[in-house]
Amino acid sequence: MQRLKKAQKEILLQWVAEGLLSDEINKRAIEFADPFQVSPRVVCFYRKTRQVDIARLLAEGEHEALTTGLAKKSERVRKLKVLALRLEEDLFGDGKDDLIWTDQVKGVGSGDIAMIVDYEEFNTAELVQYRGILDDIAKEIGDRTQKADIDHAVTIKIVDSTEEPSE
Repeated sequence: MQRLKKAQKEILLQWVAEGLLSDEINKRAIEFADPFQVSPRVVCFYRKTRQVDIARLLAEGEHEALTTGLAKKSERVRKLKVLALRLEEDLFGDGKDDLIWTDQVKGVGSGDIAMIVDYEEFNTAELVQYRGILDDIAKEIGDRTQKADIDHAVTIKIVDSTEEPSE
């Protein structure tokens, strides 16, 4: 059995914290930058002796997941704004290159009487997506709240307590 290096111990501890079994750990360890292998006994040892470290790693991972990237409202809003600006540029451009109406070409007829027709088509799909992004931004910053549509139909039957119940 080889002695584990510091980096190998750290990654082993992370994998143990994920709840991986020794077979799963060994599959990952083979592809590690500095490959290694562990026995089930070593994995069990790390589980028992490093419970505090594992709890700390899990807490750090949860904290990081909650405070970075798209978990933060400001980051989600920033990315939505970037996307909205790209669509605005595409849709509205500088007037002559806007894509609210798109140029289309269609062939009509066949044979000797075939002809090509140029026409404009309203860019519905991109405008729907743009409006959706604006709606998402409004929801994220609290300008729009989602309301639940509750529709209950209740039937109440009044029964005289002196009558026998019918089947």
